[in-house]
Amino acid sequence: FFFLPCPPLLWSSRRTAHLGDMDDRDNEEQHVFVAEEVQSIIEKVCKACLAEQGFLHSKIGQWTATIVENCLKELSAINKPFKYVVTTTLTQKTGASVQTATSQYWDVVNDGYVTYKYENDQMQCLTTVYGISI
Repeated sequence: FFFLPCPPLLWSSRRTAHLGDMDDRDNEEQHVFVAEEVQSIIEKVCKACLAEQGFLHSKIGQWTATIVENCLKELSAINKPFKYVVTTTLTQKTGASVQTATSQYWDVVNDGYVTYKYENDQMQCLTTVYGISI
């Protein structure tokens, strides 16, 4: 059997109890993962780090650390009540495929993730950000 997770009852009751209050709606919006906002951050960070770069195996560790750290720095600056997980994979473009899979058990209304693919003629970078509302 496969069960889809339901949003926590606390969230549902809080949401319906205060629909008339604008401040509460704004507060609820703070707890929603906005994929477009997160994707623009990932795109900006990846392009800033990897633009005009050729593949150098010796730089992969530095580039991946820079992308992860700068994504977390930018995400914390938007000041939303989320815990974030950032992963990034850099590979040389050789014609081989890269396949990934992910599975989450979370609040499907508030939590979310975004995957962004940056590539140039020599490498590809796959960065994923998971946002879990706290």
